[in-house]
Amino acid sequence: MEGPEGDKLRKVGIMTMSGTTSRIGGISLLALAAALAAGPALAQAEGQAAPTAVGELIVTGQRLANRRAVEAKRESATISDVLAADDLNRLPDQNLAEALGRVPGVTAFQDEGAGLYVGVRGLSQEFVNLTIDGVEVSSASRTWDPNLRGANLEAVPSTFVRQVEVLKAMTPDLDGDAIAGTVNLVTRSALDARPWFSAGLAAGQYEEDVPDSETGLSGKGSLSFGRAFADGALGVVLDANFRSVERDNLKPDAWFGAKAADELPEEVGGYFYEREETSYGLVGKLEFRPTAELSGFVSASYSDSDTHVAKNKNALYGAVSNPAAMSFTRAVGTARNDDVDYGVDGALTFAAEVDWRVGPQTDLALKASTSQSASYQDDPRVDWYNGGPLSGTYSTDGERFLYDLDAASQAVFLNPAAYGFNGYRRFRERLEKGVDVVRLDLAHERQGETGLGFQFGAKWKSTDLDYTASYLRWRNPTVPVDFAQFVSRADWTFPGTSNPAVVLADIGALSAYAEAIGAGGFRRTEGYDNANDYTAKEAVLAAYGLADLRTERLRIVGGLRYERTEVEARNRFNHAEDGAFVETSGDYGDWLPSAVMTYDLAEGFRLRLAASRAIGRPDVRDLARGETPPDDNGVYERGNPDLEPRRATNLDAALEYDFDGGASLVSISLFHKDIDNEIYDLQTPYLFTDDTGAQINSYFVQPDNAGGARVSGIEIGLTKDRFSFLPAPFNRLGLSANLTLNRGEMDLVDAGGAVVRTVDPEGLSERLANATLFYEGERLSARLAWRYASEQTQQLSVDGSADLILDDYQQTDLHLAYRVNKRLELFGEVWNLFEDEQTFTNADFVAGLPNWYEKVRYGRAVWMGLNLKF
Repeated sequence: MEGPEGDKLRKVGIMTMSGTTSRIGGISLLALAAALAAGPALAQAEGQAAPTAVGELIVTGQRLANRRAVEAKRESATISDVLAADDLNRLPDQNLAEALGRVPGVTAFQDEGAGLYVGVRGLSQEFVNLTIDGVEVSSASRTWDPNLRGANLEAVPSTFVRQVEVLKAMTPDLDGDAIAGTVNLVTRSALDARPWFSAGLAAGQYEEDVPDSETGLSGKGSLSFGRAFADGALGVVLDANFRSVERDNLKPDAWFGAKAADELPEEVGGYFYEREETSYGLVGKLEFRPTAELSGFVSASYSDSDTHVAKNKNALYGAVSNPAAMSFTRAVGTARNDDVDYGVDGALTFAAEVDWRVGPQTDLALKASTSQSASYQDDPRVDWYNGGPLSGTYSTDGERFLYDLDAASQAVFLNPAAYGFNGYRRFRERLEKGVDVVRLDLAHERQGETGLGFQFGAKWKSTDLDYTASYLRWRNPTVPVDFAQFVSRADWTFPGTSNPAVVLADIGALSAYAEAIGAGGFRRTEGYDNANDYTAKEAVLAAYGLADLRTERLRIVGGLRYERTEVEARNRFNHAEDGAFVETSGDYGDWLPSAVMTYDLAEGFRLRLAASRAIGRPDVRDLARGETPPDDNGVYERGNPDLEPRRATNLDAALEYDFDGGASLVSISLFHKDIDNEIYDLQTPYLFTDDTGAQINSYFVQPDNAGGARVSGIEIGLTKDRFSFLPAPFNRLGLSANLTLNRGEMDLVDAGGAVVRTVDPEGLSERLANATLFYEGERLSARLAWRYASEQTQQLSVDGSADLILDDYQQTDLHLAYRVNKRLELFGEVWNLFEDEQTFTNADFVAGLPNWYEKVRYGRAVWMGLNLKF
């Protein structure tokens, strides 16, 4: 229990994870998405413990968070790392995924500059299981997410989470679909905290700005209330939030279709995006504890989000290069404009839990939840063609290509009247997802601090997907049209060029104009209304038993879990329009033993050893979906109904030493994972005929089973509570840092099962590093945080002709706060302080030249805000 006197953590252990700990939560990921979405942080205002007094030093903020994390790691029954509330809330991370990226061995995977998922120990999000207070959860996935199993943390607020546990070694009560590990979010409870009422408000400015409108102010805010009533028999938690963000990003050095190393690629230019993101949500939870033997809760949550992205491209195409003179001729101009809307069209979750102490040492816990969400995307697009011919000069450093048009060509390239209509396309999709979970756990605890305890449980989970999509593409009008009215010019020099303007289009008006004409007004038409629709269902039935033995220095937790998986998928025969639905089904079962040993070598010095078997189920969608429409370079994706589940053996060892009275920690962990039937995104090359009739090298992406995969590594972590050896005020400084070194290999096989080549697994960075230098004064606090990830491969091809690689990247963030009084705090944050960029390359190791390249700029963001507590 927490109270004003200090910070006594709930233990992170087997008997408590599905028992005591679960009593404070059970809200699904949709509930989190509804609560305080990325709202401002208020330390110790939302049900947190009061500051801890140590001598004359008051322990607050980052220092208190570190002490909580060290204690949680020490008391855990498995190999784990913990982020406490202040770690989550005192840096300008845009969401929980970015905050988790600071944990040893954790990778935050991003999309357009914002965190989405987390990978653990060199493996991608597909290997990570997400739970809330020990209960598996669902997420409102985006329609195009690469894997629906990877929990989308984009909208999950860190302020609603008391702490996050990254459990890296399995025990039988944890779900078996967790080869990399389990991320457990521990939420707040009104029954076990002081009453709170808090409000936060912040305004921010993203500095990157592209046409055609100014990047406006962003804002976020939250209200939170928690209180126990009736002498602690009832508790209420209420949260409300909003978030409105405007941020731009651009890709100034993009190109596609390499030729010779000293020649301009097939297409060279760049992209610039304008983004507007809005979200809001509500959460209500009613807790009850009428007696010491009976407790539980019921909860409801609702969230909604929408993102609007105006995408624009201006580029040269088909230039004929003269490498000797570094000049080009006969190029044409291309432009493309998208007006994309996507988001979650309402997500509703109900959850309930009852915990009953049926005997002096026996607890029974029953948990249930049901969630419904609908994700959508609507992407109208128009392509333009400028016949030129365009000429000029260019330069290259072997990676980027910069061009300069001559005066006459530049005038043509920037003239809206020179651009002809080259096609209208619209792609719409909707994914409805329902998840139902029921879990029962029975725990017989040991007597006292030593002895033998047992735990048994069962879980049923059903996931239903219903996907619909439509696609149209119309070209070559056969009726009189005036598309030129929708093209305009904006004065803005695109980085890397001397062009003083860019070409834009009013997509909203053009879309309405084109669809009023209809397909009958165009000679070349293609598309579908329902050919790629599908439904899918996955049902998992699991049962487990474990024993928990503890002596004065030794603890062993071990047992056996069985999981039975049944999958059904329905899609249209041959993906034909209005075709009959064809059903495929399959099932498989797995026995999953696991054990973790913890041995206290000396005071504060522990050894942990663990071994387990785990599985990695294929994404249900990948078993059922058809083909996505090709983009303008011919790239498309499709499913694979023949995927097999991954199966893995995990081995772990760790040494942990806490010092400074338990306030500081050094840890070293070793791990090895041997995975069969690894799944990866296979890129298969093919020749694509573009709008000009030219054939270019392209590829399609399809998930496929590889041979075996092996991942090994070492994690080193250091938490130094304070630099007491320094003179005041520098003795208030502290450090939290970690380094992970990974090594992995995966066998890519051909249709006959022969190994074609061995590569790094998707998502694996060989080096991960984080460091946070913090200062905690009586009123002033500060944090300077740095993160680094080395190169990683995100998609693979069997022969190496199309491997998507994200280059190594880093980012630095800053947080400053001043406590005016016990109720008011002012803060400022800088996200991406040094405006670091990311670089993507689609490598062709067969031809020796990349297929495409792009550098992405997200700029810097500055936030100012205040937090109030009552």
